[in-house]
Amino acid sequence: MKNKKLIDVIELFSDVLGDKINDFIVPPPSFQIMQCEIIEYRAEEKSLIARLPVLKKWQNPFGTMQGGMIDGAIDNAIGPLSLLVAPVNMTRTIETKILKAITMDVETIYVKAKLVEVKKRRLIFEADVVDDEGLVYATSRIVNFII
Repeated sequence: MKNKKLIDVIELFSDVLGDKINDFIVPPPSFQIMQCEIIEYRAEEKSLIARLPVLKKWQNPFGTMQGGMIDGAIDNAIGPLSLLVAPVNMTRTIETKILKAITMDVETIYVKAKLVEVKKRRLIFEADVVDDEGLVYATSRIVNFII
């Protein structure tokens, strides 16, 4: 995944949303602050991979990536994916299981996000947080609500 090319976020959203892109802030400030990049989008699979650096400013007192920042990384992948595959929606719940601490030796993480189910106005997503070798650090189940 390290060598995957960056996808232009504005171009991607313009292609999918057309003029509706003007109804949104693309990319949103949180996406930019966390230096998030989209490196893969598969419309037919309703999946997306985001790449983010592991920065020292995201550290907790133990010197590993703070759990809330891990959830922030996940939300910065699910958010764009949700707008690309469904009507306007918002995050309802994020349930994350951290399997392994993300140390500062890990330079980059990838969030592999996928829409797995639609139930009426609920969108159910799953996400894995992995490194360059594919080692899984966290898994997450996200429920969004169509507005």
